[in-house]
Amino acid sequence: MPRNVRGREILPHTREYQWVASIVAAVERRAGVPSSWNRRLYDEHSGTGATAEYNGPMTVSRELVLEPVMRAYDATGPLDLDTVGWARIGAMTVIHETDHHQHPAGDEHAPDAVRFYSPEAEAVIEGLADSNRDRIADPVIQDIGMDKAVPRILEVHAVMPYAGYQAGIEGVLHGLHTISGRSQHEVWTAVDQTPFVQRYNAMADVVIDSRLAGLMPPEHRSQIRLQLSQPLKEELGGLAAYTAETELPVQLAARGRESATRAVQRLEQELGTVEQHYRQYGEHPPRMPMSAEQTALVQRIEAHYGRSTDLETAHLRRFVDSSASGRLGGAAGGTGAAGGAAAAASGPAVAWGGWRPDRSRTDGGAAR
Repeated sequence: MPRNVRGREILPHTREYQWVASIVAAVERRAGVPSSWNRRLYDEHSGTGATAEYNGPMTVSRELVLEPVMRAYDATGPLDLDTVGWARIGAMTVIHETDHHQHPAGDEHAPDAVRFYSPEAEAVIEGLADSNRDRIADPVIQDIGMDKAVPRILEVHAVMPYAGYQAGIEGVLHGLHTISGRSQHEVWTAVDQTPFVQRYNAMADVVIDSRLAGLMPPEHRSQIRLQLSQPLKEELGGLAAYTAETELPVQLAARGRESATRAVQRLEQELGTVEQHYRQYGEHPPRMPMSAEQTALVQRIEAHYGRSTDLETAHLRRFVDSSASGRLGGAAGGTGAAGGAAAAASGPAVAWGGWRPDRSRTDGGAAR
């Protein structure tokens, strides 16, 4: 994956910096979660819209994000839809990056984690960030007064190049809600408040805790997590094969919904097999059959967490048990997803071009 290319620093006294900072502050208030942004802002030169590094800086492209936004603010006459649309995408971009700054990556070297740069990690990181962004984009724009400065900005709808990831993760979360019987907010909180590289385990835990409690021995959790999360990883990770370079965002969204449907169906099949196994044996059931490779992985996981289920789940429970207080909304935005957009004002649909987002992240844990 290509990395970001950091340009010159954008200093705090500039209006571009102050605009970005106002969005970050509004997202923090709306989401009720502080940002780890270190308040350093740089120009982004890689051809993507923006990047965010946890506990580090944000990079935002002057050419692709900041200059279009400032043109909208500076206009002295009526704004055309293209100008309004790019201003909205600029705001969505920074909201999305702030979401990345609000979530830790986690330890990708843990044996039960996905790699940060893997397709399956990218799907949940970028897809959920976009979903979170859409929860609060309009309120944030209103909070900073941008709706007054850029008339019609609330009437424009932008479909971003991460539309496939967004549709995929939203479909999977809805499926987990149906399977588990938990509220959609509880499911979203359980996944969203978990570090990036552990989010598939959080999805599996939603199912385990709701459907297998009292049936599966607690010490079997590592194995069953792997079994239940695998179809989700495969289906969502497979969306990386389809990009905005070759398909429109609406087509990507359709693929995301199809992948989510398959993922949930496969998860239900796996769950049925697991339930049948434990019901068959009743009290003190043996583990389900495993290959030599699966056995070795489970052993590494249990050794890593001291063979204690309580220790094994502690790193997730710190994030998921706060669902009662729940966040009001996520932060997500058109970050590296700040391009290839199609927008429509209320009334006739109007399509307009964007830029192809670079879907990479820096070695320091920067997300697009």
